[in-house]
Amino acid sequence: MFKVCIIGSGMIAKSAHIPAYKTYSDYFSIVGIFDVNKQAAEEVALEFGIENVYTDAETMLKEQKPDLVSVCAPNMFHKAYTLLALNYGANVLCEKPLAFTYADAKEMFDLANEKGKTLMACQSLRFLPERLAVYEQVKNGNVGEVYYAELSRIRRRGIPTWGKFHLKEFSGGGALVDIGVHGIDSAIWLMGNPKPVSATASMNKVHANELGSAKSSGALKDNVTANTFNPDLMDVESFSSGTVKFENGAVLSFKVAWAANLKEENNIILAGQNCGIDMENANIYLGTDETKDLTVVPNGFNDEAFYGHFCLVKNMADVLKGADEPFVKPEETLNVTAILEAAYKSAEKGTEVKIDV
Repeated sequence: MFKVCIIGSGMIAKSAHIPAYKTYSDYFSIVGIFDVNKQAAEEVALEFGIENVYTDAETMLKEQKPDLVSVCAPNMFHKAYTLLALNYGANVLCEKPLAFTYADAKEMFDLANEKGKTLMACQSLRFLPERLAVYEQVKNGNVGEVYYAELSRIRRRGIPTWGKFHLKEFSGGGALVDIGVHGIDSAIWLMGNPKPVSATASMNKVHANELGSAKSSGALKDNVTANTFNPDLMDVESFSSGTVKFENGAVLSFKVAWAANLKEENNIILAGQNCGIDMENANIYLGTDETKDLTVVPNGFNDEAFYGHFCLVKNMADVLKGADEPFVKPEETLNVTAILEAAYKSAEKGTEVKIDV
């Protein structure tokens, strides 16, 4: 039985992390929850039967001595809370993005190695059945070396009006670090994690006055408290597009939107030496004119809104028991972070930015 503490009591904690730990109650016991908003933490604790509520994270870690900490705080606090948890001897499952600079991410992983602990980023969308199906094709050598990939993650009207996603002070960025990071992670994972060497990106704030529902912006259980959203205060991007180049000559093209006048899309396309794959349409394009279907097998958590977190928590249980390796590896997350850092620098400077990792 591993003791778990939760840092942050917002949507992702109560919709994903806590239900996942409760599902695997043979392995995990949630012993404490922290939030600077005491009332919010108390409401979540009452809902899920968590006995101990804290408004000071360090006090919680001192008193509860958890084996594992879920960091579910706003993006800009990921590094500080992760380092704090590691220094108190806990393993960490941290929400994405792990960090905003390669140097910060490396510092976090270096401390985890020093302490002999596991740190894993919550790149939960790797567990989408279609992505796992493509991964099997890649792993079996059917795709061959990937020389081009294309990521499209588009919401029609999905700017989050709940939480503080629209404020750079708390979120660090907009659509790219909220939903684009999942696609970038999955794309480079499927490409074999090649070394990135440069990025070019542009970012815009568009359609900030044209809002959808909480569910359309990622609160899949619609269990959030709406804020008074002022689009004039939004200082992060709602649309981003760009290109990443890799040392092996491969290229990744991406477009990511919280809101855009385009079709809803969550797709990755791969072009490999042996075949190409259009994930959303489940097509495999062979080296001839032939096309065949990609076999997609549903997993056991498809009824859960955030079932990828259930898979991550099960993987973490196996890692802590010494029965498996982290499904999301440090070297992959480091490359994702380097790409994000370069993309934001490129958008700011209006030029291609070199990546040195």
